[in-house]
Amino acid sequence: MAKADYSTWLTKTQVADAIGVSTKTVEKFADDGKLQQAEWKRPGGGPRIAVYHPRDVERLRKARNPGAEPFVLPAAVDERPSADKAVAVRQPGAEQFIQALAATMANSANSQNRAGVPLAERLYLRIGEAAEYSGLGVAHLRRWIAEGKLKLIKGAGQRGADVLRRADLDKV
Repeated sequence: MAKADYSTWLTKTQVADAIGVSTKTVEKFADDGKLQQAEWKRPGGGPRIAVYHPRDVERLRKARNPGAEPFVLPAAVDERPSADKAVAVRQPGAEQFIQALAATMANSANSQNRAGVPLAERLYLRIGEAAEYSGLGVAHLRRWIAEGKLKLIKGAGQRGADVLRRADLDKV
């Protein structure tokens, strides 16, 4: 009996992105028998990883998002050779989806998605936001905090984040 070739099967992260669910949900789908799962040892070595059958992934994607175009992560996600990891053939429309996803992530990272308020209008800024707002480096801002030129307010931001007052930053 020939050994199955799992090199074209999808990794857990690829499946989660393709279907639009979390990796925990992918595990639940496999446990429920909705996805065929196998353990695969990469030819280059390393630990065994869970891989999932591409047709099962496509079936679930269509069931969950009937109007969506097919999407599978491209093989060239990073610069390493693709022979040592599970990959899938690109489906039509994947390039457009990746570009839209990258743009959305960039916008989310820039604004931190805090009620759509621009940095210049926020009263309090996290250190990374203060660096972006002022054009100074994070290390430079931390040095000013240590020297007493700026006051860091501990735990006053969303989810207990340390923040700086924008007005204090404008004065320095």
